[in-house]
Amino acid sequence: MKNKINELLKYGYEILKNEEINSYILDVQLLLGKAINKSRLFIFINGDYEVTEKEAQDYRRYIELREKKMPVKYILRECEFMGLNFLVTPGVLIPRPDTETLVEQALDKVRSNNFHNICDLCCGTGAIGLSIAKFINNVNIKCCDISPIALKVATENIKRFSLQKRVEVIKSDLLQYFIENKMKFQMIISNPPYVKKSMMDTLMEDVKNYEPYEALCGGEDGLVFYREIAKESLTVLNKGGVLMLEIGDDQKDEVSCILKKYGFINISCVKDLSGKDRVISAVAGGKIIE
Repeated sequence: MKNKINELLKYGYEILKNEEINSYILDVQLLLGKAINKSRLFIFINGDYEVTEKEAQDYRRYIELREKKMPVKYILRECEFMGLNFLVTPGVLIPRPDTETLVEQALDKVRSNNFHNICDLCCGTGAIGLSIAKFINNVNIKCCDISPIALKVATENIKRFSLQKRVEVIKSDLLQYFIENKMKFQMIISNPPYVKKSMMDTLMEDVKNYEPYEALCGGEDGLVFYREIAKESLTVLNKGGVLMLEIGDDQKDEVSCILKKYGFINISCVKDLSGKDRVISAVAGGKIIE
């Protein structure tokens, strides 16, 4: 028996609404679009369109996954970030709109300082570094991560955007690879794990049950990675180089103190579109305090 778009939409709406998924209407439309390889516009205006049984089965399987709270971006295997469609799979953090603030601030710094040698640290999908490379032609980016899945996904995204000549993916435990190879950067940019361990259980089911723990948890106080990055950056950043970090909205003062301890200067914080502290930038002063 064939299935019509309207019938399939109704089926999906009922299931996801019962699970109290707030975005159920959009999610259902996106998942049906994936199953039948059609746009949301097509779905809106072709309610009587009959899909094949294979497409209907795929759609029901997607709805089942979403019913279990799997993030819709993982099911779609795609996420829009900075107007670009990135491959995203389970095992890598899904790029967030908040992180676009980090990229926008980085683009301003890169342009105003004519930076061309940049490191995207804890790169995940590569969304930060690749967005910079896509918007500015004369930059070379090293994307690094310790996760094999992240390295694979970032590599696929480099191919997706044809950036193989200017972006490279490197396996590194934070900045250790670059320290060992005596490499230097004008800018290091990172969205490190920063959720306090005690807060992990309070995250939405979509996040805590599916997104990688190691990409979210920043240790007992949420600041473990900031300390290591600040310390290691001094070896890798040129003097006068810029470190840019995404932070949790309650971490401005603590992260600023960490950066001051390691001799960073010109420390400033920018809020995201929700008015929450989100991006800290600082200039390497070259002073190390153990």
